[in-house]
Amino acid sequence: MRDKKKFALNFAAQIAVLGSQFIISFVLTPIVLQKLGDEAYGFVGLVNNFVSYVAIITAALNAMASRFITVSYHGGRTDDAKEYFSSVFFSNCVMAIAILVGSVFLAANIDTLVSVAPELVTDLRITVLLAFLNAGISLLTVVFGVAAFIKNELFLNSVGQLFGSVLRVVFLFVLFWAALPHMWYFSVAGLTATIATGAVQVVVTRRLLPELKLSLSRFNPRKVCELLGIGMWNSLQNVNNLIQTGLDLLIANIFVGGAAMGLLSIAKTVPQALTSLSGSIANLFYPKMAQAYARGDKDELVGRFDFAMRFTSAFMIVPLAGFIGFGPSFYALWLPGRAAAELSEIQLLSVLTVVTLIASALVEPLYYANTLTTKIKGSVLIAFGLSLATLAIEFPLILFTSLDKLTVIAGVSSILMFVRHALVQPLYCAVVIGVRKRTFYKPLAREVLVLAVLWIAYAFIDQIGVCTSWALLVAVALVAAVLGYAFELFALFKKSERSAILGLICGKLGLRRNNAG
Repeated sequence: MRDKKKFALNFAAQIAVLGSQFIISFVLTPIVLQKLGDEAYGFVGLVNNFVSYVAIITAALNAMASRFITVSYHGGRTDDAKEYFSSVFFSNCVMAIAILVGSVFLAANIDTLVSVAPELVTDLRITVLLAFLNAGISLLTVVFGVAAFIKNELFLNSVGQLFGSVLRVVFLFVLFWAALPHMWYFSVAGLTATIATGAVQVVVTRRLLPELKLSLSRFNPRKVCELLGIGMWNSLQNVNNLIQTGLDLLIANIFVGGAAMGLLSIAKTVPQALTSLSGSIANLFYPKMAQAYARGDKDELVGRFDFAMRFTSAFMIVPLAGFIGFGPSFYALWLPGRAAAELSEIQLLSVLTVVTLIASALVEPLYYANTLTTKIKGSVLIAFGLSLATLAIEFPLILFTSLDKLTVIAGVSSILMFVRHALVQPLYCAVVIGVRKRTFYKPLAREVLVLAVLWIAYAFIDQIGVCTSWALLVAVALVAAVLGYAFELFALFKKSERSAILGLICGKLGLRRNNAG
């Protein structure tokens, strides 16, 4: 199967996976809110954040594992690839056990750590235990995802993710409709999805790369130390993400209360889904980038970065502008029965949350340069400085001003992260791969301008008041999306680039720097 067909399959599979996740986010959320209430729903998001805190530790090993296994394999160092593979797996086994033990202590003391209603304590403890069990099992299977990456057959991983997502949707629908509502249903459904996805990835690894077999004799402490030495910077990066986005629900719980935390969690639902969309699209380009880097083909590598940036941003601008522009009608239909003031607050919080995405979606592929070149330190230190600035600005505003606390929590970190994505990463990527510093700034101005035009156009349509039902909103949004993507193709790309994008989606692209920008 040629690369063009593989990309088309990878792209279609990722869209299918994201579609199933949207069902959970959009269809189930109003149902769950009605059955659980805002506070309990907020704790579901908070527990997920707790799991992400643990990922700070595990990322030190796993963030770079795929890169080292892939580069070793394509560089002809098969023995090294096998050692990395086994070393990562057995190290993850140890970390998984530690996570499970730690979760018992966290669950036992959860009511002393957060503000929670007494009737929710038992549910919250069960949710914590199941969520961390899910995280432990995910650790055991994560390294098996590398086989599809190496062979650029990511659609096989997506098949597993889709299978897991479908099971998750089914479990949630059945549990919330057939039984008394409990927040730990989300953890049960997530655990089921993880087991299903992991099983598929194990099968895929055995089919694509049967030589990658687990062997305790291939466990190499030096390989582990090598990964940890570089991966520690990824862990520090996760600390940055934690400070800027992962603590917001906890801070809201402490300083504002459980109900307010629930509102913020609702507001973050759509932006989180859009974040997954951005990362999934950019990820489709990484296998070929890794191959080009392993071969030392700099021209191809730069061309792939440039085109990936253009493609990902063009794909994301329409949903971002649409979400902001049609937001008032969407929330009025999505959360019926809520007061207008409450809907306005949720809309404002969601827009503040999505500000970060406006920049990150445009430069998402550029972050892979940090991983490929293993030159992570500089970017992380800059981000860490912005993280400290977030805390230095946010807490005084919460404690000593009359500003709305939820607005401060959602807004400060988003604005500073916007600065990081829009100003720092394009420069850093250019430096580490050795091209002119302004190389990746050129598209940004046009992309932001196009986003602003579509945002204004969509907001104008929404203000007319035609989107008074789901049928009308969906119909108007679909027409607006088609026109928006057509406008993007002519506003952002030359004729040859438009042909490349259409060919890429249809599986007919031969990508080199001279024809991809």
